Amino acid sequence: MSVLTFLVDISPAVLGFRSEARLWMSVRPSRLTAVASAMARHPEVSLVAQTTGPTNLLAAVNCRSSLDLARYLTERIASLDAIHTLETAPVLRTVKRAGSLLPLGR
Repeated sequence: MSVLTFLVDISPAVLGFRSEARLWMSVRPSRLTAVASAMARHPEVSLVAQTTGPTNLLAAVNCRSSLDLARYLTERIASLDAIHTLETAPVLRTVKRAGSLLPLGR
């Protein structure tokens, strides 16, 4: 039995991932679980969540560069044909992660 658990939240940039983005997708409902499961196996993806509203799937993606992000979107995501629409929002600056307030650099 585990009594103590440590959760560590490390900025992706510290690990060499300089291009971070959020993806909002509209996926055919009958394929939602399959697409979410497939994306959860991608090493670039740190979060996949089913949602409601205009989109029904959200993903947090971390890539080493903007070129790697573009390649991920046009090759890996594009091959998931149940995705009807995709909105990509690059993260410009993170002010707070799960556990701590980050300093605002200039």
